[in-house]
Amino acid sequence: MKTVALMIILFSVGVKCYSQTDPQKLLYLREAERYRKMKNTGTVLTVVGGVLFATGLVTLVNSSTNYYSNSTPNDVRNGLYAYIGGAACLGAGIPLWIVGGTKHRKMLAKSEGLSVRINAMPTNRGLTFTYRF
Repeated sequence: MKTVALMIILFSVGVKCYSQTDPQKLLYLREAERYRKMKNTGTVLTVVGGVLFATGLVTLVNSSTNYYSNSTPNDVRNGLYAYIGGAACLGAGIPLWIVGGTKHRKMLAKSEGLSVRINAMPTNRGLTFTYRF
């Protein structure tokens, strides 16, 4: 009898209990975390891309070009690289920021909208399943 009781206690301690967590809600929270990371990545790319784009543009405008030689000066080349890199970062960062922010809010709203509650009000007693969309 003691062995059976010990096995039951060990089993109940060793097994994870999912009685209070809803798998659908966990899925929405996982997706919300993924979209939050996407939004943060888009924000960083947009800021870095904006700085590179402006720096490259200013460098290209202020560069002194020598039209008599066949080689391009280093400041023109570096300005062109910064300009193109900034444009690429902006082109990738802005959509990531927008899509990540929109989907993040939607997933958080879905995770909060799915719930099972027990109503204890005198006018409305019972078990309630709520899903907002």
